[in-house]
Amino acid sequence: MRLLPLLCVALLAAGCYDSRFGFTHRITELMRRLPLLCAFLLLTGCYDSRFGERGDDATPEPVTATIRQLREKFAGTTFPVTGDIVVSGRVTTSDYDENFYRTFCIEEDGAGIEVMAGIDHLHNDFPEGCQVTLRLRGLALGESHGVLQAGRMPAAGSGFATDYIGSKAALDAAVTRNGEALEPIAPTLLSPGELTPERCGTLVRIGALSYTPEDLTPGTWAGYKRFTDDTGAAVYTYVRSYARFADDEVPVGRCTLTGILQYDATGEGRYILKLRDENDWTR
Repeated sequence: MRLLPLLCVALLAAGCYDSRFGFTHRITELMRRLPLLCAFLLLTGCYDSRFGERGDDATPEPVTATIRQLREKFAGTTFPVTGDIVVSGRVTTSDYDENFYRTFCIEEDGAGIEVMAGIDHLHNDFPEGCQVTLRLRGLALGESHGVLQAGRMPAAGSGFATDYIGSKAALDAAVTRNGEALEPIAPTLLSPGELTPERCGTLVRIGALSYTPEDLTPGTWAGYKRFTDDTGAAVYTYVRSYARFADDEVPVGRCTLTGILQYDATGEGRYILKLRDENDWTR
């Protein structure tokens, strides 16, 4: 709206004035072109994608619970949230390299939750390190691979713990980014023997590992890859076949891995680090 006077002048200068008809004709002509003017405003950037975003000086919405409390009270079965439960945390993942597909994780005080957003390009609105507020009323809480999830109730027989929130409007109603400041959470340094289910959903770093493949499948990142420490304790990585780095070769030699911790309870059970990008492998 602040641009409206300037654009009105532009319209007049661009031909709305006609000396044969005078001022009244100019106003009539301006009103006739007003719909085009509105379309021009939208197309040339007057829309601000940060409309629902709190400024740095705004007070974040009060929280009513912690992520850790949600995890402690979760009984193992997906359920709809009917109360006014509000939590907060910092984003620890990015969907840019597409290993996290339409979801992002947030963490606070050593506890994490995955937001099942269901839309693309989340790294633009919720970059790693930004502080967000998550309102759970109307959503569902579930758990997959040991990670607490906030999404929609899944369809009967879908086999998924939760469904995607699915739209920008619904996501905006549930999640608010609190300002522009980015303060990435430092990963927790642990050994394979120190991993626990309570840590699932959080950013974890494990050092002194070596790639020890279980079979002769191609040594690219796609799928599950086994790494062991000097004691033989194992941890696995997971990379989607559609991730940008899925076809890159897994480097050999001792390394440090970083990722979101998961747990696969099948068989004897195993811990998994879901990598965010190729830089989660370092020497």
